[in-house]
Amino acid sequence: MPRTRKTPVPKEVVKFGKRIKKLRLERKMSQMDVGAALNIDRENVRKYERGLQEPKLSTVIKFAKVFNVSFDELLNFENC
Repeated sequence: MPRTRKTPVPKEVVKFGKRIKKLRLERKMSQMDVGAALNIDRENVRKYERGLQEPKLSTVIKFAKVFNVSFDELLNFENC
């Protein structure tokens, strides 16, 4: 039985997920590619993309490095 969240997912977490998925697809990377670059499991990448898991600040910084974008550009949600 899947676990349910006690609190709703913050909209910023969902937007972050959409943003990293967009960047990943633009770079023609698989979730496995991104996971390997971040040294995390593909399943965690999937959870981040779907807004099911809120990343730590250190993980957000790693995503910016993997996608070769600035921290500000990574958190720009206007184009999601």
